[in-house]
Amino acid sequence: MAKILVFCGHPRGESYCAALAKAYATAATDAGHQVVQVAIADLPITLMPPDYKDFKTSGVVPEWVATAQAQIAACDHWVIVAPLWWGGMPAVLKAYIDAVLLPGFAFRYHSKGLGWDKLLKGRSARVIITADTPPFIFRWFWGRPLVKQWKIQILGFCGVSPVKSSFLGSIKTSTPEKRQKWLADIADLGRSAA
Repeated sequence: MAKILVFCGHPRGESYCAALAKAYATAATDAGHQVVQVAIADLPITLMPPDYKDFKTSGVVPEWVATAQAQIAACDHWVIVAPLWWGGMPAVLKAYIDAVLLPGFAFRYHSKGLGWDKLLKGRSARVIITADTPPFIFRWFWGRPLVKQWKIQILGFCGVSPVKSSFLGSIKTSTPEKRQKWLADIADLGRSAA
């Protein structure tokens, strides 16, 4: 059985992303997986980026950052559910990434050259993205930039692999029946820890 961190990256506590995160977490728990559920709406995040010089000197991070790092370190599989806003992630979710995936925790640059150590190896991830954008536009016109950012520039950079993705849209034009089907599909992923 897997240790799973289910993270809802929607800034509002009540959202379709929150419902998807709950569907995944409930199904995974019912299947016997060990699940920790976190919502970004419950965290005291500011948009001011951390001062890496202070962190390097003191090694001290805010309590919520230390907790977030411990949750990531303890999981085998990290599930991130978040909306696509203006072609990217919500600002508060980017602030979470900036504050939590710090050098020394998520990666470590080599003292010489451009190389780095990927400190989050041994974990897999699934990124579930909701959007008003239709999937064919996201894929064929835009080239799935947010999926690439998560897979290559964030999670992959830190060693998380494989990183799989689910894109659910268009939310704006979806019917209640379609939303229920998506919830059921995400629950299926939760049962298999995929």
